[in-house]
Amino acid sequence: MITPLLLASLAAGAAQKGCADHWVVALNTESFASNGAGKTFSAAELETFRAKIEAQLRSAIGDACDRSAVKPAAAKAVRRVEVSSASGASDPFLYQATDGTLRLEWVFAEEDLAVPSAKEIVAGTACWTDPNGKACNSPGD
Repeated sequence: MITPLLLASLAAGAAQKGCADHWVVALNTESFASNGAGKTFSAAELETFRAKIEAQLRSAIGDACDRSAVKPAAAKAVRRVEVSSASGASDPFLYQATDGTLRLEWVFAEEDLAVPSAKEIVAGTACWTDPNGKACNSPGD
């Protein structure tokens, strides 16, 4: 009796998808070609980076949805995330651009295509998740 229930529970958990698993992550290749660091990256390097940032975004936002730090409905409304290397961006910043699209900006070129931590990504959602909040109403935002 316990075994069938345990197997059903495991199957249900495996079938659940994160709230950002459907996101399509694309790079703004121009921002990586003309960046403040004066660095160049091969197509293979950029694709490896794109796959890493996609996995990190999906995981970080999925976990944030599970903790109610990001509303699952807001994440489910997103279809695409465009990642740009933005010289001068001190922190990763994720914001609403157009209907169903988010933009993620950070100093990716300057950081040799490093991927921000999950904690940094979630912190960078402040203006997307609460556009009228304190973090978005400070000068320069």
